[in-house]
Amino acid sequence: MKYNDRGLLAAISLCVLLASLGTSIVNIALPSLTITFSASFQSVQWVVIAYLLTITAFVAIAGKLADQYGYQNTLLAGIIAFTFSSLVAAFVSSIGLLIVMRALQGTGAAVLSAVSMAMVKRNITKEKTGTAMGLLGTMSALGTALGPSAGGLLLSRFRWPSIFVVLTILGIAAFFLAIRFIKKEKPICKPEQRIHFADILLLSLSVGSYALAMTINKERFSIQTLLLLLVSLLLGMLFFFVQKQRTHPLIDAGISKNKLLMGSLRRNLVVSCLMMTTLIVGPFFLASGLGFSSSVVGGIMSIGPVISILTGVPSGKIVDKIGDELTMKISLVLLLTGALCLAMLPGIFGWIGYAGGIVLLTPGYQLFQSANNTSVMSAAGEKQLGAVSGVLNLSRNIGLITGASLMSALFMMAAKHSPEAVTQSGKMLFGLKITFLFASFLLMLLLIKTLVHEHRLNIKSEQK
Repeated sequence: MKYNDRGLLAAISLCVLLASLGTSIVNIALPSLTITFSASFQSVQWVVIAYLLTITAFVAIAGKLADQYGYQNTLLAGIIAFTFSSLVAAFVSSIGLLIVMRALQGTGAAVLSAVSMAMVKRNITKEKTGTAMGLLGTMSALGTALGPSAGGLLLSRFRWPSIFVVLTILGIAAFFLAIRFIKKEKPICKPEQRIHFADILLLSLSVGSYALAMTINKERFSIQTLLLLLVSLLLGMLFFFVQKQRTHPLIDAGISKNKLLMGSLRRNLVVSCLMMTTLIVGPFFLASGLGFSSSVVGGIMSIGPVISILTGVPSGKIVDKIGDELTMKISLVLLLTGALCLAMLPGIFGWIGYAGGIVLLTPGYQLFQSANNTSVMSAAGEKQLGAVSGVLNLSRNIGLITGASLMSALFMMAAKHSPEAVTQSGKMLFGLKITFLFASFLLMLLLIKTLVHEHRLNIKSEQK
């Protein structure tokens, strides 16, 4: 790999790390924020929700902006938004202003996530694309793993503003790396193919309504949740109706006819939902079910991210060597096996059984990310790279939100109505079993659909 390619990957990797860190590093500071601003827990929660809402609502738009205004320009704008909001957040005097800055930070993070993947496809040779995608997966996992521990270390030595100061410093480093190694290119879209504000508003409101519905009432399904879901559905339908009328749409409504892309989006959503479920349900089971302390739970939960870091780049190299189709099937089998182990083994072996499931699940996830991202970006046309990358990240974020809400609600509901035990440990174990059996069912459907689709393609190729 050439020096400039390595510099490009370093810049893009740091951007992905920043977006991932922004998601996880602030959570541990919520109790401190409650004390500092004399705010309620419900108010402080919006420090997390604001970031989640904006990164989800804006990620598809960010890719289209890159197609229209150029990748370097858009990426630099995203870095500036992320860095500026981080700097201001370190010195805010009210919880309201902090929430606003976190929303702006999420907008910048959406750009970093969406544009980075498209830039790999445009600048890295086809033979190295899988490896590069694996590296991005590694950096995302590193950010998720590093966030809580880095945040805790900073809080133990300094006050909560230090978290945003560190993000500011990393943002400045990413800015100069991007200027040095990312070459300026002409926009893909012509000037007349402008983005309509109404399109941005409709998409943002639709995705934002869904994200809000999934976060405001995790314990139960309320009338507010139902209304928000209906609003999200209606606005989504209106958005795609408007797109059909556009000469140059924000997202091509014909995307639904692209079976390869739609299949990848479905898989991305379900697998992301599964992985978020492990992050939400796991701590409940280990702490409430098995009675482990926070430090022990943290140690066990770090197994997954550590494996992700170690297997990210090798997963990409496997894609380069055996192809994305075979890698996809292997990854789904590993994910299914891991989910079944999480459902069955903890009842027999306790935390060792849980860890065993994670050991199988995590490499499967890294293989899936590398194969799925490579497949989608390879099939995307040059004029739609940014938009397709944005939609792919959108499906991932929706899956994460769904896993954090619906799957955790299923876990708590199953634990509450456990017919097998009355002890807390037994209830948690039953909830874990039901949740991951349901996840296994969804993965089984994905695997079957993938195999059937491949069989049909083989028949068509033989007929020709």
